[in-house]
Amino acid sequence: MSLPEFERMLSAMLPCDGATAVTLTELPDRRETLAGMLERAIGCAQNRSARLIRIDLPKSLYPEMGASFDAVPVADCGDAGVVRLMFESRA
Repeated sequence: MSLPEFERMLSAMLPCDGATAVTLTELPDRRETLAGMLERAIGCAQNRSARLIRIDLPKSLYPEMGASFDAVPVADCGDAGVVRLMFESRA
């Protein structure tokens, strides 16, 4: 999924009502690409009265990702092979 497609998808689903999760099954091959997607997810959520509250990703594929990304907690999803973004509305 390209960054513009990712941003369009987020724009269509946000604002969410309560909690919403987005699961990416095609993972970016580079940390920089993932970081760009996460930055866009945070910005898109903020623009739509929601916030990104958690990021789950396989730490084995992204070992340089710390415990948080721009103050959003990052958790290891193990061998799941997905990146999951959890959003919450600011209602």
